[in-house]
Amino acid sequence: MAYCNPITGIPAGCDDNNLGAIKRALIGSFEDVSAITVNTVAPNIGKVTAVTKGVGKKFEEFVFKKDTSSFSEEAVIDLVADTHGWKQTVELGFRRFDLVKRNAIMLLAESRRDLIIVVEDFNRDYWMIGSDQGARLSADSSTSNNTRAGGQITTLTFTADYERYKFYKVDPTVAQGLLT
Repeated sequence: MAYCNPITGIPAGCDDNNLGAIKRALIGSFEDVSAITVNTVAPNIGKVTAVTKGVGKKFEEFVFKKDTSSFSEEAVIDLVADTHGWKQTVELGFRRFDLVKRNAIMLLAESRRDLIIVVEDFNRDYWMIGSDQGARLSADSSTSNNTRAGGQITTLTFTADYERYKFYKVDPTVAQGLLT
């Protein structure tokens, strides 16, 4: 028998369709963002309600084929030092090599650039990675594969090390506003 009432305040999610992967990513320069407003009142604690960008600055949108990209987060805890933080990782899978993608990757890697990444998952939720210190390109792997059916793929990995906060959820209208 399934219980649908939460015991600890965490919703049980009975019959909730939970989809993984990333539908798209919005990527902007950390230095172009001057403020992130986060709700501190229940029930929306941890939800981004505004992002202030420099004049003329915008995020770039990357759309992905389904089941090619993901994001994750894990606690980084030092019991001796009594500290903790969050390691946030985004893996973006691009299909087929081309010059535009190559040049975009070169710009993302330039000067160990700090980035803020907002991902949209297939549950139609938006999540912010690198809000505290920024995320950096930490790996770039490309292959032509050894079969024609395998296709070409480039996987970019971005890492935000020791963030002070877990992923922030982003209001959909705020996410859309990052593109203008």
